[in-house]
Amino acid sequence: MLKKKIVTNLEECGALWKAFMEVRYVSDLWDFRLCFQRHFRNRPYFLVLEDRKGVYGILPLVYLSDTETYVLFPGETWKGKTWLERTPIYCREPRAFYDLLLESPERTYLRYMEGRECPPSPAFEVDETGYLLYPPDLDFDINGLYERFPWKKLKAIKKEIAAILGTESSWRINRLSDYDLLVEMNLRSFGENSYLHDPRFTESFRDILGFLDRRGWLRMVALEVSGQTIAVDLAALYEGIYVPFLGGTHLDFRGVAKVMNMHHIEFAMTEGLSRVDFLCGDFYWKKLWHLNPEPLYKFVSPALREELQPHQEEPEGIDLVMPLQEISLAGF
Repeated sequence: MLKKKIVTNLEECGALWKAFMEVRYVSDLWDFRLCFQRHFRNRPYFLVLEDRKGVYGILPLVYLSDTETYVLFPGETWKGKTWLERTPIYCREPRAFYDLLLESPERTYLRYMEGRECPPSPAFEVDETGYLLYPPDLDFDINGLYERFPWKKLKAIKKEIAAILGTESSWRINRLSDYDLLVEMNLRSFGENSYLHDPRFTESFRDILGFLDRRGWLRMVALEVSGQTIAVDLAALYEGIYVPFLGGTHLDFRGVAKVMNMHHIEFAMTEGLSRVDFLCGDFYWKKLWHLNPEPLYKFVSPALREELQPHQEEPEGIDLVMPLQEISLAGF
C-alpha cells in the first residue's frame, strides 16, 4: 500500500532531489534550479509516494498562487508558461509515474516532459517541439550538416556569415561582464516579449552564469566586429551536452544570429560533443537548419482541463488545452 507525503520545506525538497533525481542535463542539478527559486520564490509542494521498500516516486511541484496551479519545480514562468525543459521525475518503476499523477493536486499542469517519461496515453499530449543536433550522427563533420541544405540556401547562409566574419572579427569567451550586453541587446530586439523583460529571469540567469562559471561549465560567447560587440550567447557544456540558453544580437547586423548558430555547431563538432540542444520554440531557423525535432509532452489534470473548454477565452497565464477523451488513470 502506498503512503502519500507532501514536502514543503525547501531544504528537505533539496535533499530528496539530490538523493533520487537522475541528473542527465545541467538543468537537472539542484543548484541550477535554485538559481530560479531564489528569485521566483514559489512554494514547494513535492509529492512523495512511499511503500515498504522506501521512496516509490517523487513529483517535484510548486504552487503558483496567481493561477492557482501546480507546476514543476521551481515554477519559473513567463506569460504563464514554465520555461525549463525536461524536468526529472523520480519513478522507481514505470507504474509509479501514473500513481503520482493519480495523487497529484486537481489543478496540476506539467510541461516539457520527455517522451520516455510519458508512455503513449490520452493523458499526455504534445506540448512543444525541441530541436537538437547530434554530432555523432554526422561523424563530427560539418559537411554532414551541409548536405541537409538545398545548395542555394546553404550558399546564401555562408555568404551572410562570411560578410560578418570578414570584417575584423574576433571571438571572446567567458568575459562575465558580457552578460549585461546580452541583456541589453536582447531587450532592444524583443522588448516586452523577452524573457529578460522580467527581472526575475534576468537575475536568475545572472546566478546561473556564476554557478556555471564556478563549476567550469560556462561558455559565454561574444562576437566582436571592428571593436564593437554585436552578439553574446550564454551556453552551458555539461557531460558532453551543449545548451545555448539565451542570447542577444545587435539590431544593425543582419545575419549575425546565423554566425552564432554556426559557431555553436562547429564548436560541438570540433569538441566531439554528443548533442547540442537548441531548446523549444518553433523559430523558423531551427527547421531551415534541419535540426532534429523531438516532441516534449504535457499533462493537464482532468479538473483543470474541464475548466478550459474550446472556444472559451483562455484565463490569463494558462494555455488553452483542447479536451481529450475521458480517461481513468486508475486503469493504467
